[in-house]
Amino acid sequence: MKKILLTLMFVNFLTANAQNPVQEFNFNGNLYSTDNTISFLGAPLFVNDRMGSPKSALRLTNKAYQTVVGDLPQDNKPKTMSVWVKFNAVNIPHYIFGYGTAANGQYFGLIQQPVVSGNSDVSLVGWGDTNNIVVSVPLAKETWYFYSITYDGNVSKIYRNGELLKSVEGIQRSAKGYILNLGRLNTSTSINADIDDLRLYSVAMTDEQVLEAYNSSKASAATPPVTETMPVSSAVKKTGSASAKTTSPVAVSSIDTRGGKNIEVFSQGRKIMDSNGSNITDLPEGTYLIKVTNGSKK
Repeated sequence: MKKILLTLMFVNFLTANAQNPVQEFNFNGNLYSTDNTISFLGAPLFVNDRMGSPKSALRLTNKAYQTVVGDLPQDNKPKTMSVWVKFNAVNIPHYIFGYGTAANGQYFGLIQQPVVSGNSDVSLVGWGDTNNIVVSVPLAKETWYFYSITYDGNVSKIYRNGELLKSVEGIQRSAKGYILNLGRLNTSTSINADIDDLRLYSVAMTDEQVLEAYNSSKASAATPPVTETMPVSSAVKKTGSASAKTTSPVAVSSIDTRGGKNIEVFSQGRKIMDSNGSNITDLPEGTYLIKVTNGSKK
């Protein structure tokens, strides 16, 4: 029993730690990592993030940023990188992020190509056509997307919004280097986008973990406003008030005054008129209780 319990605890420990990034940048008004150990270099422009929070995402307009990350997985070691990105233009290539060297199979990065006929190629770049994974997807301007790329030492995967777009086996990714770039591929700069919540992992996240990362970080659906319901007593009072304003006046022709009828008119429990009905049209518009009796008035 103890052995089973220890095994379960160990599995849970591995699962929990698998989703803990070795570095994370949330760009909440600064370029520092969340643990404040490293920072991107450059003069930033911060904008609203996907939640609508001001100065909580980084805007890159044909501008690159870089930082040195000592925790970047080297060679063929497992790795995952994820980011939220919103494209402010779809007619240019976007060098979203990447690290490594400009040599065959020694790079690990993400590129979104220009839109052609409504679709755009998104690439997990390994340098060299045989080392790239490319998939065509629809792309909308000014829409937030969650991208993840993973590598477990053999299988490379691209995800968007928690959904697996493509998986390829057998590509060796010997990424080398500790300089992480945003908006730049080798010496070329091209991007017009907002990015947020960049995360780096030293493991290859599973399909379930990527989906959970997306679901736990996406913007919540707008909550419909709560409609207040009036208590019954208040509603009755307001209904009565409305009726008093809209009810048509009593027509004289509806009251038979022949035969010496006595007519008493009441409003809110008080008698306000006592007559034979000839002057009932003098009453203001409203709702009244009318009592009609035979004979002369007592």
